[in-house]
Amino acid sequence: MQQRPNPYTPGAGDRPRALVGRSDQLALAESVRRQIEAGFSANSLVYVGLRGVGKTVLLKEIADRLARAGWYAP
Repeated sequence: MQQRPNPYTPGAGDRPRALVGRSDQLALAESVRRQIEAGFSANSLVYVGLRGVGKTVLLKEIADRLARAGWYAP
């Protein structure tokens, strides 16, 4: 019997070398940040998608950008 690779391996959420195709989502998060900093209310963002599409990587990138802007983003 041929052994299949385990799909539940450590490494989920590890950053790829390049974050490609997420410019719209990153721009939206940046827009929300600017609105809040200007004192306006902003809608919440909810990212949904199938397993493995990059939600965790996207959220880590947004948190890093917020931290660079001086926000507390654990």
